[in-house]
Amino acid sequence: MSDILDPTIATAREPIAYVPRPRGLRGLRIGLIENTKKNSEAVLRELARKLEARHGMKLEVFLRKPQRAPLEDEQIKQLKGRTDFAITGVGD
Repeated sequence: MSDILDPTIATAREPIAYVPRPRGLRGLRIGLIENTKKNSEAVLRELARKLEARHGMKLEVFLRKPQRAPLEDEQIKQLKGRTDFAITGVGD
């Protein structure tokens, strides 16, 4: 496995605790984070639709946030425990 270097932590060699990979995709819950870029919502919703159709996943949470802004604590709470992964803004 490759190392991931994070310039925001004090030591670049600090280990990162990875979440275990799921055994399959069926039934996973999707979180979408739209970042207000042009076409972002349309692209994300179409991606979620395809994941639902092909792999039996379910769109569980849809959030909006300004570009280049972090999620607010309340938005993070909405994702925790309700989603298995999140896809963030795409578009243009």
